[in-house]
Amino acid sequence: MNILMLSPVQARVLAALAEKSITTPAYYPMTVNALLTACNQKTSRDPVMALTEGEVGHALSTLEQEGLVRRDDGSSRVLKWRQQFQHHLLLKSPAFAVLLALMLRGPQTPAELKANAAGLGGPDDAAAFNAVLGDLADRAKPLVVQLPRAPGQSAARLAHTLCGAPAEAQAPQPLSLETTTPAASDRMAALEARVAELETRLVTLAERLTAAGA
Repeated sequence: MNILMLSPVQARVLAALAEKSITTPAYYPMTVNALLTACNQKTSRDPVMALTEGEVGHALSTLEQEGLVRRDDGSSRVLKWRQQFQHHLLLKSPAFAVLLALMLRGPQTPAELKANAAGLGGPDDAAAFNAVLGDLADRAKPLVVQLPRAPGQSAARLAHTLCGAPAEAQAPQPLSLETTTPAASDRMAALEARVAELETRLVTLAERLTAAGA
């Protein structure tokens, strides 16, 4: 399998499409307009983006050429899209959830990542979480790396590598599973991540209500 390298726009489009396939399956596959809204959400996104319809459409076209998305042949008159990303990477659902959380929210501590991945079907406990991180790191090109701890940070952060080496680190460290179990010092971070997860659920509920009233 070729090493996958995405632009930030491609990564956002792909991750948002995959996220909605999990959180709002009733409204999946997605139109370009619906996907644009998902990409530009103000919550559960880091960084927050302001993509245009043209940028999303172009990203879908290039991702289609790589076999990462496909057009939905069973859709109505409006063109809709499905993700092929999980199948392409041969990832089980818990590992896929962790990778999506990193793609959508940027580098995170283990506690933050575990909490943010939970709403996407991520691992339930610390042992399963560490096993997933091991799977994502144990590849010819690791999908997840550990960033050096910056001054003032209570825990090292994890980042994905699908857009290249993370900018925060000149030399990302190999993943150390001994440091990935959420510690007591990360309780506040976990609480903040839980609040963000609840905000995501509110956004999802609003999307469903809007679709139901359309």
